[in-house]
Amino acid sequence: MAAPTPQDIAREAVKLLTTRKLPPTPDNFQSAYHEVAGTRPLRPFPLDQLRQIGNALPDRTPAQQRFRAQFSKAVTMHSWEDLEKALVLTVRNGSDLPNPTARVEVVEATAFPPELLEQTARIIHHALPAVGNDDTKVVAQAEELVTYLRLDSQHPPTLRKMMADFAFRLSFVAEEQEQIRRQLLALLQTVFEQIGAISPDTPWLQQQMAALAQATQPPLSARRLEDVQRRLRDVILQQTEASEQTHRAQQAMKETLGVFLERLAQTAASSDQYQAQFEDCADRLERAQSLTDMAPVLQEAIQSARAMALDTRRTGEELHRLRERASQAEAEVERLRQELDRMSEVASHDLLTGVLNRKGLLEVVNREISRADRMGIDVCLAVLDIDDFKKINDEHGHLTGDAALKHLADVALKSLRPHDSVARYGGEEFVVVLPDTTPEEAVSAITRLQRELTTHLFMQGEQHLLITFSAGVTRMHGDETSAAALHRADQAMYAAKRAGKNRVVLA
Repeated sequence: MAAPTPQDIAREAVKLLTTRKLPPTPDNFQSAYHEVAGTRPLRPFPLDQLRQIGNALPDRTPAQQRFRAQFSKAVTMHSWEDLEKALVLTVRNGSDLPNPTARVEVVEATAFPPELLEQTARIIHHALPAVGNDDTKVVAQAEELVTYLRLDSQHPPTLRKMMADFAFRLSFVAEEQEQIRRQLLALLQTVFEQIGAISPDTPWLQQQMAALAQATQPPLSARRLEDVQRRLRDVILQQTEASEQTHRAQQAMKETLGVFLERLAQTAASSDQYQAQFEDCADRLERAQSLTDMAPVLQEAIQSARAMALDTRRTGEELHRLRERASQAEAEVERLRQELDRMSEVASHDLLTGVLNRKGLLEVVNREISRADRMGIDVCLAVLDIDDFKKINDEHGHLTGDAALKHLADVALKSLRPHDSVARYGGEEFVVVLPDTTPEEAVSAITRLQRELTTHLFMQGEQHLLITFSAGVTRMHGDETSAAALHRADQAMYAAKRAGKNRVVLA
């Protein structure tokens, strides 16, 4: 049976206080905690007061200096026993301290190996940021414990109590941080889902949000979060640029239509003006008694007709230009809409499978090569090609072929490590990037993926289809291009095909 954790003991202590109807004060809780744990609570240690006393002790003689050092050491170790021993022996021996006592103290104080104490201090120091630094009390406990662990000697009962107190406090902090992490992931998933739901007219955005929601499924790693952040930044940038361009095109169309309507109104007003002039000329012609009376009226009518024709021609030309501008603006809006639909093609993920596309693969490879150069680790590539994929398409249709590609991608994402990357390289070919992995480990990882693929059968209606792949694995060299490494892995994959398929060959 596993030993109870500090968190289990704390829960039982709370139940014990509830059963006894005791208020959960610090003293009551400490008593209940030690009762459940079967440990004995240490007496309170007035550290600050004893340190003041130690600082006030005289140190003029060698004996006084030895006693002051021993007193300060006992206070630092929170040890009542050592403090009592120093006082009693000093009084008994008239301010001198026998050497045998010092020897016994050293033997008792060095009960723990120094290497173990230092490793424990390092674990506490490096693990603390993982649970957050918001709890000032747990930070203070950690700092005090690390300082105590790195002293020349420790008092075992004091060390046990400090470790128990820190573990008890840390258990609650870790539980709270885990809850915060789950809530943040749930919030992020909700944001992605809602963005996709409120944008039904932008299929590319819905597809990108669905891919991001899939990418934030646990287990997570720093690499996956970096990838999600980069993809979200790309989506925001693309959406902003497209929205601005669409707004400019729509504004141009709006202005063009406004001018168009204004010109139509002006044309109508001019027509009414010319009509009034012609009617006036007609009335004057009816009243004319001779050709002399008719001549100026006809001249005015001719001039009005010419002016109307000129205005009509100018208005027609301007309306024609406005119509062309409106058509251009409309075409620009349509072009931008089509460009938004094509944005997923230049994004970093494949729409069908949800894994990286060629662009995303290149980004990951460059990043991992840079990291490998800094840390001195290996990076391996594996090229995977589904066996007899053309036969699947011919016998079951292209929709089944697409489903088979997605099935392989899903199994790979679940089976490989969180910091491994999977990309669709083209057609039925995939690439796996395995950072911090030796060639032998990479072969083992791809072989395990082959086994996982055989245990997760692909369903086509009521029929099980066995999907296998051949793979080539190679280690990337720091001085070569990604294309060279991919070519080498690709050649190894074809060697696996020639050797009988469903194999892994190391280049």
